[in-house]
Amino acid sequence: MSNQLFNLSNLNGRIGFSINGVTLGDRSGFSVSSAGDINGDGNADLIIGAPGADPNGLFSGTSYVVFGGPDVGASGNIELADLDGTNGFVIAGLNSTGFLGFSVSSGGDINSDGTSDLLVSAPGAGPNNNGVSYVIFGGPTVGSTGSVDLSSGFAINGVDPAEFSGHSISNLGDVNGDGNDDILIGAPNALLPIASPGLNPGEAYVVFGGTQGTGGSLDLSTLDGTNGFLLTSSVAGNLAGFSVSSAGDINGDGIKDFAIGAPGSDSPLTDNSSAGKTYVVFGGSGLGATGTLDLSSIPSSDPKTGFVINGIDKGSSLDLGDRAGWSVSDAGDVNGDGVSDLIIGAPSVDSDTQTDVGQAYVVFGGTDVAGTGNLDLASLDGTNGFAIKGIEAEGLLGSSVSHAGDLDQDGYADIAIGAKGAGKVYVLFGSEGLGTTGSVDLSTLDGENGLVIEGTDSLGFSVSGAKDVNSDSIDDLVIGAPGLELSRANGSTPGNSYVLFGNVAPVIDLNGVSTGTGTGTGTGTGTGTGTGTGTG
Repeated sequence: MSNQLFNLSNLNGRIGFSINGVTLGDRSGFSVSSAGDINGDGNADLIIGAPGADPNGLFSGTSYVVFGGPDVGASGNIELADLDGTNGFVIAGLNSTGFLGFSVSSGGDINSDGTSDLLVSAPGAGPNNNGVSYVIFGGPTVGSTGSVDLSSGFAINGVDPAEFSGHSISNLGDVNGDGNDDILIGAPNALLPIASPGLNPGEAYVVFGGTQGTGGSLDLSTLDGTNGFLLTSSVAGNLAGFSVSSAGDINGDGIKDFAIGAPGSDSPLTDNSSAGKTYVVFGGSGLGATGTLDLSSIPSSDPKTGFVINGIDKGSSLDLGDRAGWSVSDAGDVNGDGVSDLIIGAPSVDSDTQTDVGQAYVVFGGTDVAGTGNLDLASLDGTNGFAIKGIEAEGLLGSSVSHAGDLDQDGYADIAIGAKGAGKVYVLFGSEGLGTTGSVDLSTLDGENGLVIEGTDSLGFSVSGAKDVNSDSIDDLVIGAPGLELSRANGSTPGNSYVLFGNVAPVIDLNGVSTGTGTGTGTGTGTGTGTGTGTG
């Protein structure tokens, strides 16, 4: 059996590496993502957000791209201060309190030139803090000088004052079937037509790829169905758009779908606490043709539009509720049935004896996934999905969730779940039998079915599949540990991110000596806290 517990102090360049922030309070690792192959050299790259950095005023924010390759992180550490155009580059925010890097994502190939693009948000930017998201086009010379100007693409400007457009941002793939990759932007602070502070229903925006932004900018207020569309929420306190993600092709019709988290749904301001909701919208050739889609109409408007996933605990006036939809992500195909699955985080779930242990849920995809149009997370029974229950008080499991690729190369998608309160990330390896009982007990992870990653405060604040950053043909994982929250004016750490290299089936041993039968590069010896041996 391999070790189930991995401590980040064991990163040595062979099994992964750390990415060290620059200045105290930068919150480097607040957001992390694969960047795709931004410079077209055949290697997957990474992007790290540091919204607390001050390049052009307090909290103007910075993002960093680290180029992948066979020797990436070979020394065990990469200093973001050393990026010089050969190993990566810097993207500096423009104005104070813009918080550039609050959310980052690969953009897919938005302009269809054959090279991956980047998405970086600055939700505090704009003349009225309406938020600005940036598309940065990839190419063979991108970042070659060590930095990239935000004009190297186009800006996407938010609409309402203080709507925080870009709180979350995601590449969707092609959701309208025109052959171009599309973008989803969340604006959870968007208000009802009559502004009522605190009663934020939230909104989201889909921007279609292609020739958008050729003039250097795109105003989200101009979306009309031909260039994208608005997703509105008429429910006060919903916070729709707090999290957004592709949902893969969750209904198996051959077109990409997407998910929008609304963790404030059933808010105390509307007589219930935040059980949370997630809206799943199906892609299609006529998607958003009118320019607007009301999330509150799903599924009553058309069963082919999508479905709603309802949180569980409405709680009391003293209980903020489970906040399901705090984080959402495509899960890949975790059970090997050929259809994409979805993972949802609910970090405020309480156990019978402990508060805020958190929980995550996997919803299995399928041709009948929408059912009657509503799916209650309480109904997950192993046939339609399963729950992953937190095990530590104040652990906040579900703070972040992500498809992790296929880390153990067994043919099943794996998932990663952050528990920022505990400073841990849990990785579950996909399998045909995963979650068939309706729940997964994290205390049973043994290195063969998953592992626990620990090592620093706030670890798991962000997590993402890294694709194959070291070019060994196995997927990797990137995790953020930014330190203190952005509300603090300074911090004791600049923030860090960590990359763990995937390894081959049947088991992963990131700490010890490989004695199994797998092929590929072994991890060598180590001094990890776990016990036992496993496959290299």
